[in-house]
Amino acid sequence: MKRVTACIVLLVCLLVGCFKDVDETDCNDDARRRIVKGDKEKAKRLYASIQGKFPSWDKNFHEEEFTYVGSLKNGTEAALLITSWGTSTCRGTTRLLLFQNGKYFGCLNGMDPVDGTLIKVVGNKLIFPYTEGSNEIDLSDGIPPGLEFMPAD
Repeated sequence: MKRVTACIVLLVCLLVGCFKDVDETDCNDDARRRIVKGDKEKAKRLYASIQGKFPSWDKNFHEEEFTYVGSLKNGTEAALLITSWGTSTCRGTTRLLLFQNGKYFGCLNGMDPVDGTLIKVVGNKLIFPYTEGSNEIDLSDGIPPGLEFMPAD
């Protein structure tokens, strides 16, 4: 009888734990959690410049992570913005934001999710930690053809 009781207790603990994990991983579009990474002073300055307007979300998102990537040789500054949203599915949107003289001028959409702190700046190139396919974007001559660029308003 003790063995059966122990098995039931273990089974209940496992089930309660599983349901708890599901609840914690669901997105809450009212959470509006904001995380800023990278060079804190530069990241805070650039992130503040896009608050309340696209591409930053004002409401209806779970988490927004802004990572300052660095400054390119041509003066362009880059940051990665990852936004999770969607109450039931927790979708993600990843954009590479570009700034000139501290002003947002557009973003590259359709980026694969990546830890922004792992992106390296070498001259006018952004080197991504991808092991397959192209892992760099060269901005020496502007936005390369074939990339999904969305200019600022």
